[in-house]
Amino acid sequence: MNHDILSYRIIIGSGGTGGHIYPGIAIANELKKQLPKVNILFIGSKNHMEMREIPKFGYPIEKICLSGGKDKFLSISGFILSIQLIYSFFLANKIMKKFSPDIVIGTGGFISFPTLYAAKKNKIPILIQEQNSFPGLTNRIFSRYANKICIAYEQAKKSFPKDKTIITGNPVRSEILQLPSKEKACIHLGLKKTKPIILSIGGSQGSHSMNNAWIKGLKKIIELDMQLIWQVGKFDIHKIKKNKMFYHSNIIFMEFIENIPICYAAADIIVSRAGALTISEICIIGKPYILVPYPWSSNDHQNKNAKILEEKEAALIVNNEDIEKKLVNSVVKLVNDSNMKNKMRKNILKLGKPQATNDIVNEILQIIL
Repeated sequence: MNHDILSYRIIIGSGGTGGHIYPGIAIANELKKQLPKVNILFIGSKNHMEMREIPKFGYPIEKICLSGGKDKFLSISGFILSIQLIYSFFLANKIMKKFSPDIVIGTGGFISFPTLYAAKKNKIPILIQEQNSFPGLTNRIFSRYANKICIAYEQAKKSFPKDKTIITGNPVRSEILQLPSKEKACIHLGLKKTKPIILSIGGSQGSHSMNNAWIKGLKKIIELDMQLIWQVGKFDIHKIKKNKMFYHSNIIFMEFIENIPICYAAADIIVSRAGALTISEICIIGKPYILVPYPWSSNDHQNKNAKILEEKEAALIVNNEDIEKKLVNSVVKLVNDSNMKNKMRKNILKLGKPQATNDIVNEILQIIL
């Protein structure tokens, strides 16, 4: 059978945070590569970043109306969320009947719940992709109805039916596998490749506590002639923009990093939250790594993700409560420790799964072909 002439229809339920959105985009890109005539539709929630990000990659997205996660059921807004959930089931079901997909892919997060529920109701095959070492509620619920579950960590196996679960790693976009040279990246960013470059990523929304640590330690970074690429996030960007100290040739700050491959290529050391997708990307590019797990992540999954790397001596952890005291000092110490950096590069590369996206798409094709 010639796959090039097949016009399969695929829905991807993906949204809430970059950690759920970008795996969906990576899977969609690989599907397009293998089945050029495939028809892909995303379902996300209005007022979330997927409505802005997914169309940038050339994919259509239909919106449902869901504003929060499972924890909100316990709050005063629980009633509103329940109404939103019922309405979202209705919208997702309507989209499902109109689009008539061959398979529905869920990349986790509460926002994919109505999409997977509608797929189950319409008896459409389901593939689940779970990024974290401890799976989220939506994927745990729908695992019993899924045809296949693709996981990134061995530790996630115990939460899913063994016979349908496969370890693939997390899907990453092809640009991460083909980074430009450090020299080209530095020219593009206006940085000097002879000076240490630190990349700080606070998750898709930014991190207030990481920002405070950099604000407190920025004078030291400048004095030591280190360079910082700093993703601030939307909540603190206006405060940072008002402070003249941050307008220094060694500092690049931005609300959101649009071109992450360029920044990865330039960086000597990466500091980030312990989101599963960022970890998977850095395991592939192999850079010295400091993790600051988000302490309020659901099921404490960021701390669990980070511990796996720490146990393999592939990353250092700075706890959120110690961040203002320890982050900048830990960065400076790592910059000056060549042995530690080399050991981390070697160990983190062993954890990378560059074939993950291809392996996941192969599982999808086995279901629909």
